[in-house]
Amino acid sequence: MVTDLINRVQFKSLKISKAIYQTFAFKKPPNKKTIIFVVGCQRSGTSLMMNIFDRDYKTKVYRENTEVFSNNLRLKSFNVVKEIIDKDKAPLVILKPLLDTQRSKKMLEYFDNSKILWIFRHYKDVASSNIKRFGIQNGINDLKPIVQNDTQNWRAENVSKYTREVILKYFSEDMNPYDAAALFWFARNRLFFELQLDTNPNVIMCKYEDLVTNPVSVISDIYRFIGTDFPGKRITTEVHCKSKGEGKGLELSLEIESLCHELWESLNEIYNRRIINNSISDN
Repeated sequence: MVTDLINRVQFKSLKISKAIYQTFAFKKPPNKKTIIFVVGCQRSGTSLMMNIFDRDYKTKVYRENTEVFSNNLRLKSFNVVKEIIDKDKAPLVILKPLLDTQRSKKMLEYFDNSKILWIFRHYKDVASSNIKRFGIQNGINDLKPIVQNDTQNWRAENVSKYTREVILKYFSEDMNPYDAAALFWFARNRLFFELQLDTNPNVIMCKYEDLVTNPVSVISDIYRFIGTDFPGKRITTEVHCKSKGEGKGLELSLEIESLCHELWESLNEIYNRRIINNSISDN
């Protein structure tokens, strides 16, 4: 409680000093700014990443309750979003369109000098955090629009035939709630490959487990990818690893465990390969 209160006070003070700094440091919007879309599956660490970016005095951060989002937490039309962020004086603009993750490729195509930051976290931890945060039925409720093929719902938008068939195979109203939450993790992270983000040079991955255990290294790598100076370890001061492995003891059905584990390994393969390639490039 005391630590949380201190963090809130410090963050409020930071916001004030940041606003003052930007008033004097940036007289007008830059001719070229970098736009970062933070996406992935809910409960994967995207809010933590926004807090980190918000500590950078060079950023303008748009969370899901800000003016670029509608009341349903979806991005407003791209042209409206562009009009808003074009007025920003900060050279680095960060948005968290989590419910528009399935439109990541379109966002990259529409917004100049934009990049995707895809955050992924172990499926058991995500399933555990999902149920803990949103309630025991949340995983099942997340799957229903996919089962019903309700493409007006963000959960079912751009879902592939293969992913829907997998969900249909295992879904039932009385299924294990944690199996359901893990299946939703599967559906959201499958998008990374289905949208061909694994081969897109404007996409960087962030593994939650690495972020919380080695934040300075991970965030400095992200800034290197963005092409701007890393502000230093002060922006990572609130990062901790207390939630790492919180779903370790979770028991999933064997088939869903296997399904999610295979995708987890595929994500890690791409992630590790990019780390190696970046290290080679740096040398």
